[in-house]
Parts: sequence; C-alpha cells; structure tokens
Amino acid sequence: MLKIILLIIAVSGDGFAAAIGTGASGIRIPIWSAVIISFTGTLFLTLSAAFGDVIKLFVPERVCTLLSFILLLALGTLSLFRSAFEKLARRRGKPSAVMFFDGSAADRDGSKTISAGEAAALSAALSVDSLVTGVSAGLGEISLPVLAAGTFITGILSVGLGGWLGRKIVSTVKLDLSWLSGAILIALTFLNL
Repeated sequence: MLKIILLIIAVSGDGFAAAIGTGASGIRIPIWSAVIISFTGTLFLTLSAAFGDVIKLFVPERVCTLLSFILLLALGTLSLFRSAFEKLARRRGKPSAVMFFDGSAADRDGSKTISAGEAAALSAALSVDSLVTGVSAGLGEISLPVLAAGTFITGILSVGLGGWLGRKIVSTVKLDLSWLSGAILIALTFLNL
C-alpha cells in the first residue's frame, strides 16, 4: 500500500506544481478544468500500468524488476532537476517546453482562467511522465482500481490546493517544489527492489 501512496503522490506532484504556478500568476483553475487535468493523468497512468501488467506475462520477473528500477530511477532523476530544465527551456524560448514546467503558460488566451481545452493541453503535457511511471508500476505488483481511484481524487485535490497556495502564499514567496516528485520516485525505485 505504501508503494501505491508514494506513486499517487509522485504523479499528482506535477499537477500540484503547475497549479501553484497558475495561482501565483493570478490564473484560476475551475473545478471542471481540475477534473480534466486529474482524469487525464489518471487515464495515462492506469492504461500504462495495465500495459506493464501485460508485459509481465511475457517478460521474466527479474527483467521486469530491472526495467522498473531503471525507468523509475531515470524519471526520478529528471524530475529532481526539473528547475534546471525549466530555466533552459525559457532561455531557449521553447513555449511548449515551458508549458510543461510552468502551469501559467497554459493560459493561452490570457483570460486568467484555465478553460477545458487549455486544461486538456496542460494535462497531456503533465501526463507524459505518468506513462513511464505507470509502465514501471505495472511491472510490479499493484492494484489498478486503487491506483486509479486514488490518483483521480488526489489529482483534483492537489490541483485545487496548488492553485490556492499559489494565490495565497507562493505569489509572495518563491517556492520551488519541482524536486519533490523526483525524490518520491527515487524512493519508490528502491522500494520496488
């Protein structure tokens, strides 16, 4: 159960960080947009975990364990250095890469509200790492219904809380939590051994 909890927290961390960025920029995420962000992340994670379950049928257990270890460690390491990637993307003027790291860039129309379409684009960008994480999780022993329900509920709560924190706290204090998901994924890597 600890593995599922850590996995849910790690995957929800991206939405939380993006919501902090939107809130700090004065951008509101309505409940339906939060549901879209959470649903998309949950869908990516659950489908990729199911794919990992299928891979287990054809690949020996030791190979699955090794693949899961490598994928989670690589993704965790990349997440740890997310701030450096964000600075590099901004310096190079890559708006799609900036959108992945900065939720405020998702407000394409400048309305100060994340619409359903903008939420779908943002959630697709945020969910890329859920694909890798899901396959890695699926290679181990994990309950897909618990993972899906927990990820969906936590995703909605993390987007709401992140937006609130961004508006109330982070707008006055520079807070970088991008490393947190990476640290959790690396811890999860070693729990899977």
